[in-house]
Amino acid sequence: MNAITDQEQLSIDGVPAAEVKPVEAPHMIARVNAMAIKIAAPFMAHDDIRYYLNGINIRPLEDGTVMVVATDGHRYVVIHDQNGYAEKEIICAVKKDALKSCNSKSTFDVMSNGNALVNDEVGIPTFIQPGNSLIEADFPRIENVASALGYSEGISGAINPTYLKDALAIGQHFGSIRFFTKDADSALLFVVGAMPDLEVFGGIMKMRDSFEQLPTWFPKPVPYELTKTPLEA
Repeated sequence: MNAITDQEQLSIDGVPAAEVKPVEAPHMIARVNAMAIKIAAPFMAHDDIRYYLNGINIRPLEDGTVMVVATDGHRYVVIHDQNGYAEKEIICAVKKDALKSCNSKSTFDVMSNGNALVNDEVGIPTFIQPGNSLIEADFPRIENVASALGYSEGISGAINPTYLKDALAIGQHFGSIRFFTKDADSALLFVVGAMPDLEVFGGIMKMRDSFEQLPTWFPKPVPYELTKTPLEA
C-alpha cells in the first residue's frame, strides 16, 4: 500500500489544502544611467531618522522618462534620464562601493527582489550590491519644495562651502555650471551643462549667518603720493 502524502492527509482530516503559489522570478524594475546615481549620491542623507532620505528616489514620469532625486533636507539634486526605465517609483539604498563602478557608459539596475547592480556597456555586472536595496516608504515630492519662479542668475546669501563644493563637482562632470538666486531665504539653484541623455538641476538651502556686508575695517583708498615711504619721497 502506498504511503499517504501530506496533501492527502490534509484532505482526509478535512483541512483545506494550502494554495501553493509559484515563485515569481526576479525581474528588473528600474534601470538608469549609472552616472545619475553617482551624481545623486553626495546629496543623499546618511543615518537620518527619516529613513526614506537614506536612499535615492527613482521615479517614472508621464512621458516614459525617469527622474532621479536625492536630498538630505539641506540640499537636493534632480537628474532627468531620458533613456531611463522604471516600472514603478522606488527608493533604493546605494553603497559607497557601488559608486566606484558608476560612469556614463554603465547602468544601475534594480530588481524586484531588491538586488541592485551596476552593469557595464555590454551588460556585464561590475558590481553587485549585497542585501535588499529597496527602502519601503514614500519619498517626498520634490516639486512641492523646489521652484524656479522669481529667480535670476547669480549667487547671494551664505552658502555651506561643502554643499557648494559638491555642486561644483557635478559641474566638472558636465563641463559647466550656472547658479540662480531669488532672495536671502530661498535656496540657491544650480543647473549644469547638458550631458547626452541627462539633465541636472539642484538646490542648496541658505545659511543664517552674522555677516551681511563687506568688512568695514578694510583701509580706504588714499592718494598715491601718500603711499610713498619717506625714503622714496
